[in-house]
Amino acid sequence: MPNPNDPAEDGLPGTADLRPEAFTWDAPDRSLLSSDFGDAPRFPVDMLGPFWSQWVALSARAANAPIDYTAGTLLATVGAMLGNVRWPNVEGVWEHPCVLWIGLVGNPSTAKSPGMRPVRKLIHAIEQERARQISDAGPAHRLQALVAEYMDRSWKREVEETLATRPKPAKIEDLAKDEVPPNPLEGLPAWPSEAQVPAAPVVPVLHVVDATTEGLIATAAGSPRGLLQFSDELAGWFGGFDRYRAKGVSADRPFWLKAFDGDPYSVIRKGGDLKNGLRTPVEIPHLSIGVIGSVQPDPLRAFLTKTDDGLAHRFLWMWPRPAKTFTIPRRTDTNERADDAAALAALMRIECLQQDQRADPDRPEPERIELTDEAVDRLQDFGQQMMDAAEGCSAWYASTLNKAPGQVLRLSAVLSFLHWCAEPDGTPVPRRIGGAQMQEAIILMSSYFLQQARRVRQTAAVGDGEADARAVLAVIRERKWERFTGRQLQRVASGRLADTRNRKAACEILVEAGLLREDFHRAGETKGRAREEYVVNTGALWPQAPADTAEAA
Repeated sequence: MPNPNDPAEDGLPGTADLRPEAFTWDAPDRSLLSSDFGDAPRFPVDMLGPFWSQWVALSARAANAPIDYTAGTLLATVGAMLGNVRWPNVEGVWEHPCVLWIGLVGNPSTAKSPGMRPVRKLIHAIEQERARQISDAGPAHRLQALVAEYMDRSWKREVEETLATRPKPAKIEDLAKDEVPPNPLEGLPAWPSEAQVPAAPVVPVLHVVDATTEGLIATAAGSPRGLLQFSDELAGWFGGFDRYRAKGVSADRPFWLKAFDGDPYSVIRKGGDLKNGLRTPVEIPHLSIGVIGSVQPDPLRAFLTKTDDGLAHRFLWMWPRPAKTFTIPRRTDTNERADDAAALAALMRIECLQQDQRADPDRPEPERIELTDEAVDRLQDFGQQMMDAAEGCSAWYASTLNKAPGQVLRLSAVLSFLHWCAEPDGTPVPRRIGGAQMQEAIILMSSYFLQQARRVRQTAAVGDGEADARAVLAVIRERKWERFTGRQLQRVASGRLADTRNRKAACEILVEAGLLREDFHRAGETKGRAREEYVVNTGALWPQAPADTAEAA
């Protein structure tokens, strides 16, 4: 049976295969110096269209972040805004919501959160507009609730007065053998529908931050257009799946699998309000929740090696190279500043799109967007390519390839509306997805997201020892150590490095790689344990610095 977490089945060489038998101080193992895996593909920002490509580039530059982080947040946001408003539909037999799950990968301090922030500001502005539009609903609901309470009290008084005028009912034992006891409800006034207290209006939010499943259910029920789960650190979200488990299965995972597919969802919550005398479930016709968040490589590696239910394969991963320049746009240089007002106006055009209410105004449906024949042909060809490619891959990567056609369908709709919303006023709303839009989505998936998926997958090919060694190198770089002791490393260690055995094993790997040199010695002629001290191969870690000239022990 194939092991989905076996890197060898993915055509990825094990770490032992990558190293020669010995390394030296002058010829160290430089593969450990990279905290990334493979070359990061460049995000094709031009596919966002003229306006959005410029806005993303300028926003990312102002945040000193890679454009990938800003572009990914924008794609996830537009996908959530379209969530249950527009669904791409293939020949009436296959459809998806537009929600996307996008994971932004990077080491600490690589501007993941700053890169997300420009889009988040637009989200807050959209939510403020939603709150303004529903502001009058609060007083109206209060008035309706008072009327309902009055009608309920009046009905109770009428029932009590009717019962008071009735003769006392006969006891059961006093009735004749075949006599049917009277119905005590007969003749009583019916409860008026006006006495039903209406549900309180809910401001339909666009995004939630690290919400619990219980909280998401309530929020999604009041936000029928769709939601976006926003997380500055996805590691906490991943860890939440293991918090409440029954027989080893997380109760949250089925919820999120439905949230990706827009499936109907209903649940009877404990302590839920009675409606019309009945305890009714919370019903969500289409549970569509997008996800955007950032994660560091180590927590991601733990998630990839544990999950086997397809949750990770639903993500579109983005792991760019860190930004290499630091700039501060000047107020006077308007050409270097993103036009946030125009960006908000563009997204508000998507916000103004309505759901399909023709069948039932009280239960709106997503409006289906059909594909042209050319778009269907292109999607079919791409699906066949993915199916063929999956045959020679590991179970893990094959699952990613098999989900790629569905991801392309979602991306084609998101890109279509992203282009449209930046066009001049009066540009017709997209009613169909054409071959050109489908081809753009296929190129984006093939040249970027699938390359990133393979690159991210390689994190699982790294054993714990090598991962610890990389973590030690990260500490050395952060502290700019040219020499350090085991005690110094212990003071700043966290995670697996907090364990002495893991810490020493990691240093041993770096010594064997020629990146550290042991310089263990005692102070003077005293007896006892030698001082654990290491010399850093600065010439390897910082090529521009002069190499350490100390002779090998």
